[in-house]
Amino acid sequence: MTNKVTKVELSDFKKNTETVKEYGNGEITVFWNAELCIHSANCLIGLPEVFNTRKRPWVNVHASESKEIMKIVDTCPSRALTYLKSTKFVTSKPRKTAKMKSKFARVQILKDGPALITGNFIVRDAKKKKLKIENEVAAICRCGASKKKPFCDGTHLTVGFKD
Repeated sequence: MTNKVTKVELSDFKKNTETVKEYGNGEITVFWNAELCIHSANCLIGLPEVFNTRKRPWVNVHASESKEIMKIVDTCPSRALTYLKSTKFVTSKPRKTAKMKSKFARVQILKDGPALITGNFIVRDAKKKKLKIENEVAAICRCGASKKKPFCDGTHLTVGFKD
């Protein structure tokens, strides 16, 4: 999975500067969407010199190589962290064919956390109305305490939800 910013996301980020923060180093820009964060802590564990909640700003893109930062950002399950490479920073050859969307949905249950849905899916509410999905992944609450149901808001951490 890649957490490269899509054109639609980039457009939305420019509109929502209050909830989306950006951190750049000239090679890449890392975007953090606080509303999507489910606090998996992959970033904090994977690259603590870059992602440190005890410092301000909590993302320091100058503390490591851009390739390493992108690798860790790609582990963010909710896509709260995404990145955009500078046109000057090329890490691989361009893809010859467009990536095909998955025909099926994939559901992954995170230990003591939400269910992540990726692939081709639609989420509907109790009245069968489609719910807007901002990204290619949805984190669905399993603890029952989220204030953004059916989506996870990270409350499982504060209520002590365990599998």
